[in-house]
Amino acid sequence: MLVVVLGVIVVGALTAGEPMRAWWVVAVAVPAWALDSLDGYVARRTGSASERGARLDSGVDGALVLVMSLAMAPLAPWALVGGLLFPVFLAAQLVRPAWRRTLPRRPSRRIAGGTMTGTLVIGMAPFWPAPLVQVAVAVAVVVVTWSFAVDVRWLERRAGDGRRG
Repeated sequence: MLVVVLGVIVVGALTAGEPMRAWWVVAVAVPAWALDSLDGYVARRTGSASERGARLDSGVDGALVLVMSLAMAPLAPWALVGGLLFPVFLAAQLVRPAWRRTLPRRPSRRIAGGTMTGTLVIGMAPFWPAPLVQVAVAVAVVVVTWSFAVDVRWLERRAGDGRRG
């Protein structure tokens, strides 16, 4: 729910030309980011984890990164690359069914996603110097792009050799 609220606020602020690096963005984004890190943990500990829940969680994660990349775009337009990776990946699944496979657990994927989200959220705090935020976002985009490339390579290798999982 926080991601939806944040999305509405960010789009409204962008439309009105308001500055995005503001404490109000941080105040909404930090709890959304923190709760995102807790949901999977709670699901696993309570035995309620499911593939459907994992897909929902990935979708919400992707939405949070997209919203935050939109908010960061006025300062670091390349943030949109990181924000669009997940939606583009989902769209590609429509034409490339092999990409619909369940990916194996990979801790580096979680680290890359967390790095991207965290950099965008923390970078919204207005006290950070703009050049530092721009470099940090660029590094995070490279890391998350690398992570997606690793997954796409894995999916393509499985498609090429006929393996199912």
